[in-house]
Amino acid sequence: MFYMRKIILPLIMLSLGTLPLFAQAQNTSALWGKKYAEVKSSLLAAGWVLTPIAEDEASMTEDYPEIICGSGAMAICSVGFKRDKTTLALVVEPIENTLVVTGEY
Repeated sequence: MFYMRKIILPLIMLSLGTLPLFAQAQNTSALWGKKYAEVKSSLLAAGWVLTPIAEDEASMTEDYPEIICGSGAMAICSVGFKRDKTTLALVVEPIENTLVVTGEY
């Protein structure tokens, strides 16, 4: 019975077109190297929501106020998402005038 559930759920998700989004949420390396705008749209469409930033955090850009950057030589820029009890923190970098997801922390 458990084996059938393991097969049926991905089949249902595939038929609904949600399997790629499910896979992305489980293996974030599939998001690396993709444009942030596309990743954000995909995650929001899959039911993820942006995590709020703290008052003392500075946004990276006016276009994407959810992306915050640390300070110092080793600082990174990041954005957070959550869905149910799962959180996802992505590293975002400007590469050739485009924001790109480069990792997770």
